[in-house]
Parts: sequence; structure tokens; C-alpha cells
Amino acid sequence: MIFAGMLLILVYQYALLYLSVIDGSWVNFLIVSLVFILGLFLGRTTYIILGSVLSFVSMSAGVLMLMIPYTRAMYFWAAIALLTITPLMTYLMYLLDHQLLKRKALIQEFKQIQKEKPDVDVITGALNKHALDKDIAQELKLVYYHDKDYRFTLTMVKIDFLENVINFLGNQRFNHLLKATSDHLNNMLFTVDHLYYIGTGRFVILSPMLGVDNAPIMKRKIKSHIDDIAEKFGLARDALVLRMGQVSYSTQDKVQNSSVEDTLAQLERSAETDIVKEYM
Repeated sequence: MIFAGMLLILVYQYALLYLSVIDGSWVNFLIVSLVFILGLFLGRTTYIILGSVLSFVSMSAGVLMLMIPYTRAMYFWAAIALLTITPLMTYLMYLLDHQLLKRKALIQEFKQIQKEKPDVDVITGALNKHALDKDIAQELKLVYYHDKDYRFTLTMVKIDFLENVINFLGNQRFNHLLKATSDHLNNMLFTVDHLYYIGTGRFVILSPMLGVDNAPIMKRKIKSHIDDIAEKFGLARDALVLRMGQVSYSTQDKVQNSSVEDTLAQLERSAETDIVKEYM
């Protein structure tokens, strides 16, 4: 919006410069050029009140020049520029600086959160891939040494057609979708379950002591409420396409040669064959 506004002001300024040249008034031409630079300077200053006061002075000078017949005849285009270009440029540059400062503050906040909680994804609030790798490695060891008494299940929820979703929503709204999905999945977890976000639209649920016999309960629970994610985000109930995958580990021979990468690869393959919903 700011970029489009500045382009329009530039077109408007060039029109005033052109009209000043046609009138043969190089003083008008010079004032119109300086007015644009003045707007840039006022918008870049950190003193918002000072910029506002000087913009008001510029507008008052433009109005005064238009009211007096002598100055109106000599400096008509310069007065128009003082009345319009300076306050508009000041406001747009202030908006630009404000957005940049907000983004800088947000980046610093994210870095601080990552420093304090290295295992948490800052966008979704879920645990990240670093935490998942550590926990899967621990779970595999538990199954290997206590296969008669221990088991665990991994469930993946994956946003399908990811590039199309990002292109349609934009990065900011897509991040909001990830947060809404994370919140919704968290509400469906059992007490001992953990939710992870490992990037590219993929969520993983780790369910300790959930074996292959009861693992489908988790899938049915998520599938039965899958439409609510889109609805909570403000989309149509059939606007979000998700895939699900699930693998369970309960025997020593199954985990003996398995690594964290092998486990996630098997989970990915499982998700590719189980489409929760698909629409044309």
C-alpha cells in the first residue's frame, strides 16, 4: 500500500513539474522538487510531532499562497505542491518507518524467544524439529530396551498443496493458519501427547504408550474435526486439504536399525498415501 502510494505521489509530482515547465516558471519547478525532498526528510525524522507541525506549516503556506492573488499567479503549482505533496510524503514515510520498526522489534522478540526456548517454534508455539529429533531418539531407545512394556506412535498432519496455499494467503496469513492449526491440534491431544512443527506445513504428534491397536483412535479424532481448522481460520470448511500419516513402534526388531531420519521418512511415506480430504 505504501509503495503504491509513493508511486502515485511521484506521478503527481512529475505532473506538477511538467506543468511548471510549460508555464515557464523555473522557480515553481525548483519548489516542487524541494517539497518532495522535504516530505521525505520529515517522514524519516524520529520526531513525529515535529514532522506533523512542519507539515501543517507547509500546508498553511500553500493555502496562503493560493489565497493571495499575486502569489497565486506566480507560484500556483508550488502552492499546490506545498498543500498536498509534503503532508502525503511525510505520512507515507512515517508509515514505512513504523512498519520497519515493528518488523525489527518482532525479529528481536523472535530471537529472544529462540534463545530462551530453543526447542519451541516461535510461529506455532509447538515444539520444533530439534526437539522432535531428541525425543524420537529417546523413544526408539525405550522401545529397544523395553519392547515388552513400551510402545509409541507418531502421527503426522500435513497441509497439502502447500505452495498454492502460501501464494493464496500470503506469508502473514499463512503463519496465522499455522498457529490456528497448532492451537486446534493441541486441543485434541491427550495429556501425555506432544505436538511438534517441523516446517513446510507439517505437524507431528508423539503419543507415548499408544500402540498399533489404539493408534487409529488418534487419526479418527483428528479427521472428525479437520473441517474445524479451516472454519476457525475463517475459510470455507472444505477449503483446506490435509494429509495424515501414522507409524507405531512396539517391537525391538522394528527399531533395531531405525534412526530418527528413517522414522520421519516412514512417516512421510505414510502421509502421502492417506489423504484426509481432496477437492477438485
